[in-house]
Amino acid sequence: MKISFKLAVGLLIVIALFTAPAIATAQAGQRTGVGGWYKFGVPVPSLTGPAPKLANGKPSLEGMWSQTRRADVTNPNVQAGFVPDLPFTPWGQRQWDNYDPVKDGDYAGSCLPFGWSRTVFGPHPMYLVHTDDKLVILSEQNSWFHIVYTDGRPHDPSLPPSWWGDSVGRWDGDTLIVETKNFNGYAKVDTIGHPLSSQTTITQTFKRVNFGTIEHTFTVTDPKTYTRPWTVKNTWPIEPFNTKMLEYSCEEGNLDALIEGAITPWHPPTGEDAP
Repeated sequence: MKISFKLAVGLLIVIALFTAPAIATAQAGQRTGVGGWYKFGVPVPSLTGPAPKLANGKPSLEGMWSQTRRADVTNPNVQAGFVPDLPFTPWGQRQWDNYDPVKDGDYAGSCLPFGWSRTVFGPHPMYLVHTDDKLVILSEQNSWFHIVYTDGRPHDPSLPPSWWGDSVGRWDGDTLIVETKNFNGYAKVDTIGHPLSSQTTITQTFKRVNFGTIEHTFTVTDPKTYTRPWTVKNTWPIEPFNTKMLEYSCEEGNLDALIEGAITPWHPPTGEDAP
């Protein structure tokens, strides 16, 4: 039987009209979820469902996470778990009282590394890559990275002091404990400038309580700056699947300002203020 060209076109249009809603509905179903959580062709995960597992059976921290922005860790108007009062030593109190980033410069304005604290408390997401023997932190902020080994190795005494320090991790049940030492002492806790010294040990815990949430603690032990350890608690939500990390170049915005003197270049403290 022959079908005319016009009739064939008409049949195609009818078929398209009846099948397009079904296709659109199927795609919309794959795109449903909380906050843009979807993957084409992949079932939408429940954010309150169980955390994924590593090959060794431990919870995987893999994913892109939105930290709690804390420009001032003592600010009570942020997420619960703030530090109401920092117990300064005389040296720590002097650093805090004399901190003047406009006069002396801020290392962040000079595009130097933010270190653990100002990255964890910053406004940009972090992607965690997790395997049985290491946790890799990829930070959007200045495209920094840091590797935490969880294979049982100790701290490396041959490494020089650094902005991020030397980190090793261990498991306590389903909680990953990350201990970091060997800092250069130049980084601040937060944007407002709470001090740290080279004697600092930062202990963090990461517990993925479900698919969409990490409970995180950040404990500072620094006998030169604080009379006792103190802790900040945070809850991190996972970012939607369609969130992408962007490149970050501090120099693009700050290089001319540093050369022209609009931003005061930062120099390491010396004398009695050396960390």
